[in-house]
Amino acid sequence: MKSPRFDIDLDKHYKATVVIACPACGHENRHHLASLQPDSTLACVCGSDISLTAYGLQSAHDKAAAIKAAYHINAA
Repeated sequence: MKSPRFDIDLDKHYKATVVIACPACGHENRHHLASLQPDSTLACVCGSDISLTAYGLQSAHDKAAAIKAAYHINAA
């Protein structure tokens, strides 16, 4: 199964939020990165289930770390 597309946002406290695009409808679903678990199911407003694999979740953590490093933000 292909991992859904996602992007990383940082809030004002520099906490990473994952913006996951639903593969069925394209709706952007926002979840705090720290609260996600590999292969856990998230529900979209259209009723489709969305999940990130362990590899996808690790990729999200890597992206967040790279963004923080680029802006010289201490990892918290």
